[in-house]
Amino acid sequence: MERSRLETQLKAYEQWKADIIRTVKLYYRWLSKHRLATDDSVKRIRESLDSLSSDRLTIAFVAEFSRGKTELINAIFFSDFGRRLLPSTAGRTTMCPTELFYDQQAGQSYVRLLPIETRLQETSIRDLKRKPALWVTYPLDLESADQIEECLREVIKTRKVTLAEAVRLGMYDPQQHPTQNQPPDFVEIPKWRHAMISFPHPLLKQGLTILDTPGLNALGSEPELTLKMLPSAQAVLFVLGADTGVTRSDLEMWQNHIKGFQRSRQRGLIVVLNKIDTLWDELQDEVDINNAINRQRNHTAQILGIDLKAIFPVSAHKGLLGKIKDDQQLMEQSRLPTLEHYLAHDILDARQEIIRDTVTTEISQMVENTQGIVATKLNGIQTQLDELRQLSGKSLEMIEHMMAKTRTEQAEYMQNVNSFQASRKILKEQATTLRDALDLKKLERSITATHNAMADNWTTLGLQSSMRTLFDDMRANMQIVVDQSEQARKLIRSIYRRFQNEHGFSVVQPKMFSIMRYRVELEMLYQEAEIFRKSPVTAMTEKHFVVKRFFVAMVSRARDIFFQARQEVDSWLSTALEPLTFQIREHKEQMERRLVDLQKISRSRDTLDARVGELKAQHAAVAKQLTILRNIHNTLNSSYPLTAETRPKPKLVAARKTAG
Repeated sequence: MERSRLETQLKAYEQWKADIIRTVKLYYRWLSKHRLATDDSVKRIRESLDSLSSDRLTIAFVAEFSRGKTELINAIFFSDFGRRLLPSTAGRTTMCPTELFYDQQAGQSYVRLLPIETRLQETSIRDLKRKPALWVTYPLDLESADQIEECLREVIKTRKVTLAEAVRLGMYDPQQHPTQNQPPDFVEIPKWRHAMISFPHPLLKQGLTILDTPGLNALGSEPELTLKMLPSAQAVLFVLGADTGVTRSDLEMWQNHIKGFQRSRQRGLIVVLNKIDTLWDELQDEVDINNAINRQRNHTAQILGIDLKAIFPVSAHKGLLGKIKDDQQLMEQSRLPTLEHYLAHDILDARQEIIRDTVTTEISQMVENTQGIVATKLNGIQTQLDELRQLSGKSLEMIEHMMAKTRTEQAEYMQNVNSFQASRKILKEQATTLRDALDLKKLERSITATHNAMADNWTTLGLQSSMRTLFDDMRANMQIVVDQSEQARKLIRSIYRRFQNEHGFSVVQPKMFSIMRYRVELEMLYQEAEIFRKSPVTAMTEKHFVVKRFFVAMVSRARDIFFQARQEVDSWLSTALEPLTFQIREHKEQMERRLVDLQKISRSRDTLDARVGELKAQHAAVAKQLTILRNIHNTLNSSYPLTAETRPKPKLVAARKTAG
């Protein structure tokens, strides 16, 4: 069977990443060879390489029960097996959030399950993943399809517990069942809290992760799903039934757990109108059937308030059947290829843009700064060459005049260097204020105080007030960072401009830190916290779980925002003046070398020709280094189409031979 569009595009995407990784490593070798690597630049390069190597494409599937979500996963990703890999028969549905991926480090297949009892711990799923002893693991026998199916059925298993235990686990809240006259004695709950499936599917081995989520109850009881896992996915597929349209529970899930927390998402939020085969009617012609599907599609777009282009009518069941039987007509009728085409192109294009905007932009700016340093060196050599050539046939008096002029320039230059040191001192003072506003220990004390206040005050108004106060404090600290970082940016620019204007340094764009990304993230989190704080669902939920959800989901995200901002501020402050420091040192050495050359020439004219020869050789070598850096920069910034067949090969052969 022909490889899927997504598999083809994902392979091209992985190849593109491999080209970027190769280029970054080439740049690292060049820096090391020419002794321009610093501790911070090495750290930044290693972080970029780690980010590229660990990058995964995550596609999340969200739906209420019986919408055909798991069947859709089988149809898109696992039809090559000729059977349903994931259990999706009638009456059987995913009961716990499930991640499908391939564990490259373990290099083996398994099902790893987290017992539901871990909900009693004040620990996030992310942290629990670091504690393998708490998980139950079943190895998968790839030679036995029956054994694989049996192990995968674990994700749909439930168990009955007493009402008291269900309430204690947060799986039942009497306030959310006001119509019940008599609470049940026993409640059926999922056996597992979270499942991780490592499987050697080609797509998963290429870096794809599939997040399969249960219905509304799980999203509500596991806020980490809604507030962390779904927002971090590159695509979220919200699956509806074409036979039912948007039901009340679908709309509640959309408003409270998807759309409200996806405002920053520009693309990748997709609605799948599944089971269109239920609208097929042999007594109607194709036009009438298409009109019925389009009416349901238009109605769905109107209710959810999204663009019609984001809604894909499909039949996952017929699509899976068409793939297994290699029935192209049935495949076309299922409309599954249209959805696959969108995932293969738009989603991967978006992921490629993110890497360009983060990793490649970071390294690209480092390369630009290095180019500036090398260009300054090249200009200095050219200036020396021009001066020495002009000395041919000149009198001793002229040479001494040039020596005096060079000493004057050197004295003026050293005054600017002293001024540079004073500016560094001012920048260091601003850095202290910046770091204080992002002090993680201070933030942790504030979080602890809020937690204690909420634990002592169980009224709804008291909890809401504590939530608001904590976020107000964090926003105030973030504003201090905004103000101080802007002052520091202006100071850094003025320092660079002075040396460029007065000493002809090559124009280098200093690394700049923008707090706006973190400020926007915190502001969006603040708005989400307001929705959570004022939500009727929150007011009806048992207060212990309100506190737990608030801290495990929202406060932990705020902590991450401050942690990442602090790391970036530290990196920025330690490297912002680094390119200029290299140029200042290089310029000082060249001025000293000019004086030495003039002194030697004043004593012996034979030195002149030899020195001109040396400088010519140096000029050629440095020009070659600059060409290598330009090739590296061009490769990092080249925009390749993802399709492997049309993607050009990077032009790094000559550079690699030279830099190696």
